Amino acid sequence: MVEKIELELDRLTFERAKTLAIVNKSTLPELITHVIERLAEIQEKKDPLMGLYADVPEIVDEIVAEAMEKRGYTSRSDE
Repeated sequence: MVEKIELELDRLTFERAKTLAIVNKSTLPELITHVIERLAEIQEKKDPLMGLYADVPEIVDEIVAEAMEKRGYTSRSDE
């Protein structure tokens, strides 16, 4: 599934993005996708614990829900 977004960039950033896309033989959407993927990889290296669960967000949700429950918080659906 592809989502459509609209970005507002200053002229210099836009020109840099176009140049990078040309140099990398890609389109602007491909360039942005690649940049996001690289930033995600960098973030996983900075936070290896969360990186372990990057492909299974439901496990992270369960961990957070259990931690909140143990601290006395309840989810809105439980109220």
